[in-house]
Amino acid sequence: MSESIPDPLSLSELDGTPPVGSLICRLDELPSHGGKEIIFVEGRYRTSIFVQKTGDFVAVFLNHCPHAGTPLNMFGDRFLDMRGQNILCRTHGATFDRKNGVCIAGPCKGRYLRPIAHRVENGEIFSI
Repeated sequence: MSESIPDPLSLSELDGTPPVGSLICRLDELPSHGGKEIIFVEGRYRTSIFVQKTGDFVAVFLNHCPHAGTPLNMFGDRFLDMRGQNILCRTHGATFDRKNGVCIAGPCKGRYLRPIAHRVENGEIFSI
């Protein structure tokens, strides 16, 4: 199944998340491998997103596999495969392009991770 690249979600479209313009995280808070899960909790709502920085490129996605609906990370902030090339779903092994989120191998090939609208300014990532 192949689909088109989904439009980025604004965090404000998701329940229990901060408003547009909110700080998501600082680039210097990212570990050396560049991945970081960020969880927003408000009342009964829980939303997990992740940031993946590779070189100068920063991507932010909803932490939700389009195949199984599970978070992509199983342990901590590790989102890339062993080679550090692609995003890997630890549940069923789906592999995603780290820039556009398209599944390039695995059970949801051709589907996409949902991007989160963001901007990087002065070493900080903000929701837009």
